[in-house]
Amino acid sequence: MTRPLLQSLAEVHVFDDTPGFVDLGVLHVPFDSMVGDGRVEAKLGSSVLRGERTALIADSGSGKSSSVSYVLGPTAEGVAPILVQVQSFERDAAKAEKIADGVILSLERQALEASAVLRGTQVVGTEREVTRRTTRTSKAGGGLSSWLQASTARQIEEQTSTYEPIPLDAKQDMIYQCLVPIYNDDLVPVFIFDDTDRWTVSADRETISGFFGEGLRWLAELEASVVVATHRRYLETEGAGPALLEFLDSRIEIPRVPSPHHLGRILERRIEARNGIGGIEGVLKGWRLEDVVTSEAVDELYVQYESGASLREVLKFAHTALVEAADIGAEMITGSHIRIAVRLWEPKWLDGD
Repeated sequence: MTRPLLQSLAEVHVFDDTPGFVDLGVLHVPFDSMVGDGRVEAKLGSSVLRGERTALIADSGSGKSSSVSYVLGPTAEGVAPILVQVQSFERDAAKAEKIADGVILSLERQALEASAVLRGTQVVGTEREVTRRTTRTSKAGGGLSSWLQASTARQIEEQTSTYEPIPLDAKQDMIYQCLVPIYNDDLVPVFIFDDTDRWTVSADRETISGFFGEGLRWLAELEASVVVATHRRYLETEGAGPALLEFLDSRIEIPRVPSPHHLGRILERRIEARNGIGGIEGVLKGWRLEDVVTSEAVDELYVQYESGASLREVLKFAHTALVEAADIGAEMITGSHIRIAVRLWEPKWLDGD
């Protein structure tokens, strides 16, 4: 059974290290369950419901995005998550006006996507393309915009459809007007700045400190929660750390995965989530983790993790080893396959890629 199982899992990229934001929550193994307390997901959930501004702090690829997606994904109750795409800010990230533009565009985009689902249309770029009709009229299903009622989406669209260059205070008022129907739905709006690592890695010190200072500070005037996922090194950047800490109500540090057993649970969850996808439901019947990967292989992955590889890199090693094992007709992933995968990725890993 295990040989076709490995081949099927390789075909559906079961250990994909870069899934979509919403998918991350489905694949996530809560850190709270691994470390035995409520320092991450439970704390984040209670913080956003209180309307706080929270920083989620960890190295790149350590589980910040998956934790946010798990807590604020489509099944989250009482919140209206708004994902702000910050990588497009680049050198203008220190400007509050630029960040306000990003918030407005994100509100518009999510409203359009929700309306597309409700109306049976498909958003293509900034246009709409009719694909089918639906009788659903109350709430968008699935995705990060599933909290949006039809009337709320329509009101946000109306507020943002005539957007023109305006001063920051007018942008703030526009954003507030978009939030009013969200408040009326008894939801807490949550602005998520999840991908700061993508642009700040090459940004200068002034831009970083500006983003975490004046760039975000105006958001405190809105009745909304804010979640900023950030690399721990930015707290050490001159000006950035103090500016971020001033802006925050709370900070959450992502802990380390405590043992090979818990790393095995992460791999196991990835496989569980693929059951019924890509025609592999039959080969997954009655499977166990030991049918896919040996304990030696899990131990080897944990050695790499303890040596400095991120969780994302560990999953990349696991995927490469899976493909290697499937290609040669092996029955399971062994420690040897992991070591081969590490050697294949070692130059890019050491370069920080």
